Amino acid sequence: MASSDEIEHCPINDLPELALVQIFSYLSIDERAVLEETCKLWYNILRNSPSLAFTCVIQLHAFVEEPINPIPNRVGRVLPRWVRQTRDQPKYMTNTDPRPYGYIQQYLKRFHKDVKNLYIDVEQHDVSCRYVLCQLLTLFGPEQCSEGRQIHSFRLRFISHNPLLMKSQNIIQALRTFFQYDASKNRRESLISCDLSGLTISLDDDTILTLTKNNPYLRKLNLQDQSLVCILTPFCILQIIDTLKELEDLWIDMVSLSDEFILLLVEKADDQQLIRKSPLNHLGIRIRREEKFSDEIDTKLWQMLHEKYPDLKMTLNFGLTTPLNRIRAYMNANLQLPVHTLVINTPIPVADELCLAANSFSDTLEHVHICTSGQWAAMTRTTAFNQAVIYLAYRCVHLRTLYIDVALHEDTIEEIYQLHPHLKEPGASKLLLIDSPTHTILPQDMGDLFG
Repeated sequence: MASSDEIEHCPINDLPELALVQIFSYLSIDERAVLEETCKLWYNILRNSPSLAFTCVIQLHAFVEEPINPIPNRVGRVLPRWVRQTRDQPKYMTNTDPRPYGYIQQYLKRFHKDVKNLYIDVEQHDVSCRYVLCQLLTLFGPEQCSEGRQIHSFRLRFISHNPLLMKSQNIIQALRTFFQYDASKNRRESLISCDLSGLTISLDDDTILTLTKNNPYLRKLNLQDQSLVCILTPFCILQIIDTLKELEDLWIDMVSLSDEFILLLVEKADDQQLIRKSPLNHLGIRIRREEKFSDEIDTKLWQMLHEKYPDLKMTLNFGLTTPLNRIRAYMNANLQLPVHTLVINTPIPVADELCLAANSFSDTLEHVHICTSGQWAAMTRTTAFNQAVIYLAYRCVHLRTLYIDVALHEDTIEEIYQLHPHLKEPGASKLLLIDSPTHTILPQDMGDLFG
């Protein structure tokens, strides 16, 4: 083991303090706790550098305390050791035990006024993680931040399965407290970006309206949560559009939209035509099984939207449960949808649908993601599917990325690369000879997912 003198004179410590701060900024808050115990220099930097708190990445994992050996091998201070809990491990903690997250709480209490970007990942099946999450969100509420806060970007994501479809009302209430901070009078205190797409619980109108009322300068808002049913009403979406005058990027579910939504957008474009260009430049729409109960699509309204927003880009995301007839309906060329990104989650072959997309979106389509699960990969792997993918690549001349998790023929991949050589670059494509399904659906979840 290196001595303290050797650590103090480590070559990395010859770097300027600003360089060390930049290096430490890439670590999550819980990872920084280990650095404080390395040497005095690092301890002082982490304890006294508010700029390190500008971006806070917090990971709340489920922890269990390992049993301590009753016969210690050496004399000294004995500290509890916490390890990540796995599915195979018994649940030692039946009650709320926030001790392993103490460093995170103390860090945010010390620097909560300096946080500009707050990103939280939480294993919400664990009672301790839920408790600490609520404490952290409340810490940024109006009571705790009476002297001001400056969070511009916020993201909350659940990184584990939602057991028994828990509604987690305590988390929803904590979110409302977080959003109740009034930044309407000071642009520098308002949220600019809010991403709630990683939640496995349903967002409701009250929570989102609280968010938009107190953060009128929002530019990016993602409300496509991972719950089975979307409960956001068309009224809520209309209020969002009416309140957020600077909104540029909006992600919502089609079931929450209405004809009045499109009409309001068109009217806003008319009102602002003489003043300035309307800020909305991207609309992300997800279509799931609820859409089968929706009314017929009003073609004229979507055409009007396209005329008023000629530079608008759209993302169409079809879920695993989307009926095929609804997929085809939204790929109708008469709608003139400016689809920039197309995501198709499919349990069955969608050869005809890909051909429709190639014909309808040939001038705008740049990104294509076709995803399936292990149960259906073999069904999707067909000759007709390979031909449809080639046709898509041929028609869409602006194609920049192409991700397909179903195995393709070797000749198909080669022909796609000939049409778009840039897809060979790292990260530009996922074209495989062996299936690599995106979704993992447990048998017990099949009933909930597909009803």
